[in-house]
Amino acid sequence: MKFTVSEPKPWKRILDIEVPSDVVQGELNSTFRRYQKEIRMPGFRQGKVPLDVLKARYGDEIRAEVIERLIPEYLQQAGKEAEIKPISSPVIENLNFDTGEDLRFRAVIEIKPAIELKDCMGMRLTRRPVNVTGEDINRVIESLRERHANVVRIDDAAQNDHYLVADFQHLDPSGVPIIGRKEEKQLFRLGSGLMGEAFDTGLVGIRSGENRTVKVRYPEDHTDAQLAGQEALFDVHVQEILEKTLPELNDDFAIDIGAENLEALQNSIRQDLEREPDREVRSQLLKQLRETHDFEVPDSMIGHYLDHTLEDARRGSRQPIDEEALRESYRPLAVEQIKQTLLLDAIAQKEQIKVYESEIDERLQRMADRSHLPLDSLKRLFQKNGRIDRIEFDIQEEKVIEFLMQHADIQVE
Repeated sequence: MKFTVSEPKPWKRILDIEVPSDVVQGELNSTFRRYQKEIRMPGFRQGKVPLDVLKARYGDEIRAEVIERLIPEYLQQAGKEAEIKPISSPVIENLNFDTGEDLRFRAVIEIKPAIELKDCMGMRLTRRPVNVTGEDINRVIESLRERHANVVRIDDAAQNDHYLVADFQHLDPSGVPIIGRKEEKQLFRLGSGLMGEAFDTGLVGIRSGENRTVKVRYPEDHTDAQLAGQEALFDVHVQEILEKTLPELNDDFAIDIGAENLEALQNSIRQDLEREPDREVRSQLLKQLRETHDFEVPDSMIGHYLDHTLEDARRGSRQPIDEEALRESYRPLAVEQIKQTLLLDAIAQKEQIKVYESEIDERLQRMADRSHLPLDSLKRLFQKNGRIDRIEFDIQEEKVIEFLMQHADIQVE
């Protein structure tokens, strides 16, 4: 076997491989003989089919089988000799084979890029002082109450803070509907001011099933420059009026969202707010780490990340998704996250930061306690679906970040 290696990108290797014709012919001959022993054809006893008849009938199929067997075998051999460790399935190109000649093919392989780590010790970071007030805690609690509010349909006339489900028909200045400018079943809060004060005022008192024509004047700082400062006329048809009722602030509410009681919920919120400056410092550290290292990330890793993002979006949406637009919008985040992952892994290798079995078991035990499952059952489940490796990787990243934080120069503002 002969092969050459080229490096078009830091994360890509191209192997051009030649398998000698005598090796290929030997494989073909042995495969033909095996077929000759096993095949049954009308007019011939088993094992007695002439080779020329066999080749005429099954030649293409047997050649394809031999090539499919030889390519991975010699690709693996060449990759091992070249010390190439793929991170995704190689792409086979330029396959060239004629009977009696060498088998030639090209394998395009993606690998982890070699990262030249800069000095990551002593990164200058700032932490804001912790000063959690009762007002801060109450603001979080009110947000929780909003998220757990009960929304019911009512027959009353609409008032500010009611939610309306309505159809909007855009009208021209003379009141004629503009074709193609209708939005249906739009949910909004009356009194929010999103469409201007005149819009909200014009709909106060409307009931389900009624129509009203309202004028809108978009604010000068509207996000759509074409609408900023412009007036528009709408025919609004209200389908439903909804009222939101917040849950009472008591122990029952706290228990419903997973706390032991209201006091425990307040303490948990305080602790979380007190940890917020540490999370901000962590974000600074990771951003600085990414910005000080300039390297390309493999296409396959970006594609894999976007595939998972797209799958999550499909599960969380009842509406059709523009897959191409989603991939394009999330690509910068994918590059950022993959770059961060590769950097943290490189630091772990350099600093010999390891994850021990006891640390994985401790993490699994906490998860088992939360899910009320026996540890052994949870561990078997995670081993079966491959999630143990993910847990190990998460722990490694946490340990690397903690290592960098310990060696950072953190100033309190």
